[in-house]
Amino acid sequence: MEDRPTTLGTLGAVVALQAAGFRVALVHGGGKPIDRAMAAAGLTPVKVQGRRFTDDATLKIVVEVLSELNAGLELDLRELGGRATGHRDLAGFPLFGERLLLPGLDLNPVDLGRVGTVTRVAADALGGDAVPVLPSLAASEDDGGWLNVNADTVAAAVAKALDAESVVFLTDTPGILRDVADPGSRIAELTRAECEQLLRDGVITGGMVPKVEACFDALDAGARRAVILDGRDPNALVADALGRRPGTAIRQS
Repeated sequence: MEDRPTTLGTLGAVVALQAAGFRVALVHGGGKPIDRAMAAAGLTPVKVQGRRFTDDATLKIVVEVLSELNAGLELDLRELGGRATGHRDLAGFPLFGERLLLPGLDLNPVDLGRVGTVTRVAADALGGDAVPVLPSLAASEDDGGWLNVNADTVAAAVAKALDAESVVFLTDTPGILRDVADPGSRIAELTRAECEQLLRDGVITGGMVPKVEACFDALDAGARRAVILDGRDPNALVADALGRRPGTAIRQS
């Protein structure tokens, strides 16, 4: 999403899939634009166990940035000839959640502020023939306010609600690589057990770890397969839908 032509290429692929009869839901975050907006406001991002600590001032910026991105993605999809419905209003928002507390080293829960996890999805609100465009937010079940949610977590929850065939995570690598320095070492398909072994062996490291864990969450949520694709390649989504397997697909067994 940091490169405009790449974004439009991916959205064009979504429109092509929609035209071919695929039902597609689009989930997005906005990490880098949020960082820039926080810096402009004189705020310093704080990460706790890889998640953004979200106080009220941070949450206000997160919601503003994600809402702006959401409106832009909806407009882009429509201008490319697709049918899309953005979701950015708290009233009627289809994702609901609760505060997320992470386990600390002393067994006391770690408070992340207004960070949440998804507890339920109003699947009826995502029906119809339009692509639902969903930001990484949830409406709190407790107080009705916004919660900041990891985008991969949202994707897994939406996959479960829609009984998705595949969940696709777009990133900046060709997929899982046996050698991170060699793009040609991409692994086309893995079972969950094989993936877990690669984690133990240190083959999967760094930023790929949370992506793989998100794939596991999607599989646990009921998706038949979870796929890591190179979001820089505008043809990757369509190629995967046609069975050409350009990234790395992970199956339960």
